[in-house]
Amino acid sequence: MSRAFFVEPDPVTLPLFDDGQYWISVKKELNAGEDKQLSQGAFTKLTRLSQDDSSPALSMDLEAAAFRKVLLYLLDWNVPDKAGKTVDITVSPKAKMDALKALKPAAFREIERVIDAHALSVEKNGPGGVPTPTATIS
Repeated sequence: MSRAFFVEPDPVTLPLFDDGQYWISVKKELNAGEDKQLSQGAFTKLTRLSQDDSSPALSMDLEAAAFRKVLLYLLDWNVPDKAGKTVDITVSPKAKMDALKALKPAAFREIERVIDAHALSVEKNGPGGVPTPTATIS
């Protein structure tokens, strides 16, 4: 069996809420660049407060960090606006961020919960649902 070194951009459709009427399409897994963005999402820069200061200061963007995981995973959805028309989040990253910010907190939490469960499943079982083998070195 050959080892896969690159992430395939396979989308996965996941139901929202219990009724299955609404769904989100997410990346099956993140690539290395996206994984690093996720783990370092809040940090924007490292600076020194002054020339004499030996301890650096970290600048953080907590709002960006709060949305980072959903922004990285989410590809599409069928979430409607007030008029019942699906809100298009595929137009641009800004359109996606604006739509996420406009959601009711409970709706955002549901999307985040579904993505967290998906990510945990992939981490635990591998992207194809097969447990990821653990290597041992003797």
